[in-house]
Amino acid sequence: MNKHILKLIILTLTLVVLGHHTPANAQTNLLQNPSFEQPYQGNGEANNWGRWHRNSSEDQFNDCTNGYHKRPHWSAETNGTLVRNGSTSQHIGNMWDTWSAGVFQNVPVTAGSRYRFSVWVYAFGSSNDFPNTSDGGMQSNVRVGIDPNGSGLWNDSDVVWSSTINPLDSWQQVSIEATATGGQISVFTSANWGVAGVNQCRKHLDVWFDQAEVVAAAPPPTNTPPPAPTQPPPPPPPAVTNTPVPTNTPEVLPTDTPVPTNTPVPTETPVPGGTVCVNAFADDDTNGSRSEGEGYMGGVTFTIATTTQLVGQAVSTGTSEPICFEGLPPGQYTVSQIVPGALQMTTAASTMVDLQLGQVVGVEFGSRIRTDNPAPAPTEVAAAPDSGNANANTNTGSTAPASSSGRSSLLAIGGLALLVTAIVLLGVLVFLVLRGQKASNQ
Repeated sequence: MNKHILKLIILTLTLVVLGHHTPANAQTNLLQNPSFEQPYQGNGEANNWGRWHRNSSEDQFNDCTNGYHKRPHWSAETNGTLVRNGSTSQHIGNMWDTWSAGVFQNVPVTAGSRYRFSVWVYAFGSSNDFPNTSDGGMQSNVRVGIDPNGSGLWNDSDVVWSSTINPLDSWQQVSIEATATGGQISVFTSANWGVAGVNQCRKHLDVWFDQAEVVAAAPPPTNTPPPAPTQPPPPPPPAVTNTPVPTNTPEVLPTDTPVPTNTPVPTETPVPGGTVCVNAFADDDTNGSRSEGEGYMGGVTFTIATTTQLVGQAVSTGTSEPICFEGLPPGQYTVSQIVPGALQMTTAASTMVDLQLGQVVGVEFGSRIRTDNPAPAPTEVAAAPDSGNANANTNTGSTAPASSSGRSSLLAIGGLALLVTAIVLLGVLVFLVLRGQKASNQ
């Protein structure tokens, strides 16, 4: 009996040790909370993820045939049929109102490397309740995107989008690849029920996202040109014939072309519209305004957007010379800053500007070098600020998730402690078994 116990202990310890080894060819998922597990944030998005959505004007609401987008609802889903991995999936949906929205995450990466973003999706569109099947002809238009420069803006022109799929009543995977241009990329999930020309107003317009991953991908293959075909030998030259000698043709000298007089000198045409000039200063005293002796910050990304689209983006140079967006039509604009991970904002992330014709508006954002290394969850990025909202403290930017290296270190230390404890336990049990055998022999 003692020998059987000893064999069982050795087998158990062997399985424990082997269970802490990761296959050498396993790819590392760079996402935080890739299976959208709880806890969820107050607005219904999974921890470490942010929200984004597209808004139509109110006069377009309820016009189902032309398609419109009304802000949906985000929530945690625990119904096992609608969860592919873990215990929760990310649900987004509306009742009767069509919408276009998703979630996003900023991911630290290596500039110049290629990455693949994948996620599993389930869609349901019907006037009947789940688990009935979706109505025929419904279009969820699901896709995923990667912003190689990591701006965190879903409507950035740099975002590389996949083709759309329509995963009605089944789990389907969608993927996209892109090469990072900096130390961070932004990955987006997207669904769009507001299709122009299609009446899709239904009681249930829902999508679920689960089991996402960002992994390093092999670079795309280069096009190697095929070898050039072997050229046949050139034909023999034609036989020489008597070529008549050309006669002397008198050279015609060009005449002087008179220079026109009284030619008006072109003048610079003034750029129509207004101008917004933006800069970032080093707010060393963290008082929210630039004080005497404080310099300027480089590497801060500025964006300027209307209520419907992004109209400009630039990065601060760290000098006193601001970056100016010229020729802007009069209207309301949202001016935002996105700071790199080494900096911490000391002013609001964005502000509203009412720009008039011919007006020049200056905006300065403050930030300082971080003294700690927090890992805040990303905040919501709306497609456009609510009408009339001029609160400069509204944060429409995004925060990069914390690195997972600390978590990996803790797991490694825990595994080592478990291994040492198991070896000590094995020694004690072997001692007790041998002692029992000796006592029985006496």
